[in-house]
Amino acid sequence: MGLMYQFPTNLEDPDHVIKQVGSIRLRSYGLPPIFWFYLAGILIVFFFLCLNVWNPLKKMLAIGTGLDLLLVYSLLALIIFTPLILIAFYFYEKNLVISKHSLIIIHKIFFIPFRKITYHLDDDSEFFLEHFIDSPNMARIKDEKAMKAFQNRGYFELFLIKNGKRFYLDRHSVHAQLAKIKAILESFSRS
Repeated sequence: MGLMYQFPTNLEDPDHVIKQVGSIRLRSYGLPPIFWFYLAGILIVFFFLCLNVWNPLKKMLAIGTGLDLLLVYSLLALIIFTPLILIAFYFYEKNLVISKHSLIIIHKIFFIPFRKITYHLDDDSEFFLEHFIDSPNMARIKDEKAMKAFQNRGYFELFLIKNGKRFYLDRHSVHAQLAKIKAILESFSRS
């Protein structure tokens, strides 16, 4: 999710960097404002689609049997859960809590933690950056100046290596940003 939900790289950001005794918490940024306009547009279109199917749904609910009722309830579930799932993407937050002996990754939706992963750090633990590209496209293979903007450059992934095992932490399209996050994690894990 690091391509959309990015972590701060400046430790002076009071809203997204919370310093505590012996640890630091990095909170991911929310989506940019343009995405909220996309959400508003999607929900408006979805609302008008729901208005168009509401009367036929009521009729099918009143006179339907068996398969018709299953279809009606499935469509009602879609009408209810689609906006909730869309809005959940906008209220998703990822936290990294790093201290000398542990790294905790907390995933939240609507400010409620739903997944927590704890890694205990020891002297063998290290953070590692790796470039990932699944396949270069033709613009990258031909390497023409006019096609430079269309090249698939891939992205970078940050891993925790512990006891020879790799644990995925985050990803970013800009190497320098992820290197700054790696430096923050290393400085607090070694302090």
